[in-house]
Amino acid sequence: MIQELTLRNPGTFSVVGGFFSFMRSFFAWWYGDVPLILFAKLQRILVVINDITSFGVILKGYFRPWKNDYNIAGWLVGMVLKTCYLPIIASFFVVTISGFLLALLVQLSVLPVIIGLIVLNPFLKP
Repeated sequence: MIQELTLRNPGTFSVVGGFFSFMRSFFAWWYGDVPLILFAKLQRILVVINDITSFGVILKGYFRPWKNDYNIAGWLVGMVLKTCYLPIIASFFVVTISGFLLALLVQLSVLPVIIGLIVLNPFLKP
């Protein structure tokens, strides 16, 4: 019946054409829209981390004395504490970005293969 419809009217829906259309739109979404959405989420995560740790504020006030105490001890204590604190925060940012990029790499490269194997598993012969 389907072959008769496709032979008589070439504009009708075919299963193979519909599958390839679905796959084309899926890959356009998966490799086009999803990375943009995920990078927007990464940007929001980095803003939240910046707000929690006050990285930008401490970096801007790096050469300011501790507790606005303008003697030499205030300057030294401020510089030492900020020098110890900034690398810890920077490493937290680096770990967050590295973890996100690793997760993005796994999601964009490995996950479609795994999903494809799960879907095709009933059709593969042992």
